[in-house]
Amino acid sequence: MCKRELTIGLLFLLLAFIIPTCSRGIGRVAAGAREAALSQTVIALAGPFSVFYNQAFLTESKSPSLGISYRQPYFIRGYSESALSLVYPMQTAVFAVGVTQTTIATYKESTIGISIAKELTRKLSAGLLFNYFSLNFPEVSRHKGSFQVDGGIRYKHSDRLALGFHLRNIVRTTVETFQYNISFPLVIRSGASYLLTERILLAGEIVVEQHIGTEIHGGTEYLLRDNFRVRGGISTNPFQHTVGFGYSWNFCQLDFALVHHEILGYSPLFSVNFNF
Repeated sequence: MCKRELTIGLLFLLLAFIIPTCSRGIGRVAAGAREAALSQTVIALAGPFSVFYNQAFLTESKSPSLGISYRQPYFIRGYSESALSLVYPMQTAVFAVGVTQTTIATYKESTIGISIAKELTRKLSAGLLFNYFSLNFPEVSRHKGSFQVDGGIRYKHSDRLALGFHLRNIVRTTVETFQYNISFPLVIRSGASYLLTERILLAGEIVVEQHIGTEIHGGTEYLLRDNFRVRGGISTNPFQHTVGFGYSWNFCQLDFALVHHEILGYSPLFSVNFNF
């Protein structure tokens, strides 16, 4: 690896931390154990769960895939988050479906979205997600919902360096409940991923969410042995550190992550991906 390429990569990583970005809020589910192990440093990473994070990176999918993710936050009984992604590349574009559900006892939040991603040039891609969010009220056996629109871009500077930018809730929508209105904040994210060596991947991003503030995320992935990777990351606001690993064989990849919150403790997350 030449010194010039390394310098360019580190420069773009620095710029990624300067550009505003974002991620949290109601309806947000931590999908994918690889993404969780990297402390949700996801805006410039490709994978089947890109349908939830930056749809433009779906253009790197070359075959149909199925992703399933499950999380029990902080080992709280009755509290779970699950996600499902289906990705189908076609000749002119890549289509994907993403479904999430958060359950707390009998209360549920769920989303279902349809995404389309397309290469605009050899280096530039764009993607959109049309998402429907709903929450149920078990005490009255009714639910309320709202449509959301997300969009992102991907810039592949080289085989080693990728840049990502994403807007969540482009159209400022609300859900009118029986007592108050829930407003979905605008979330802006930008970041970069850089393949430092053939075995080491670095990723960083900034997340800026309306009414909440700014977060910084960073993660690294190391190919320890063939098909086996270890990962770690940190994020701020609130401070969290994460670890995890992944193992792939044939068309299947299994990932595990452990997220630590400084007050609430640990959250385990599992996911499995099938590439057909």
